[in-house]
Amino acid sequence: AYCVRTIRLSLRVMTSRDKKSVAVVGAGLVGSLQAIFMAKRGFRVDLFDFRQDMRSHPELGGRSRSINLTLSLRGREALRAAGVEEEVLAMAVPVHGRMIHSLSGEMSVQAYGK
Repeated sequence: AYCVRTIRLSLRVMTSRDKKSVAVVGAGLVGSLQAIFMAKRGFRVDLFDFRQDMRSHPELGGRSRSINLTLSLRGREALRAAGVEEEVLAMAVPVHGRMIHSLSGEMSVQAYGK
């Protein structure tokens, strides 16, 4: 494996010259959250991921895609603890239910929280 993308976090809580460094491998949900927590604790964080940002990947011919994720209460609590909940929610789109596809081909809506 090799690193295609390196992201240097701009969160700078401490300014000492002898700041400890940490590398986080994997910029998925958990790795990104861990990088935020480490930066807030004063570490200089290098975040590595195998894949490039697919929204700007030249092989996709300029087409951008998104991966839809739902955010649970537990996920919101983690974002709140990291101090980024409001920023993430500003980009979020509320969902009120899920579509259920039966084996017979029928579809029905199942509301969240019901």
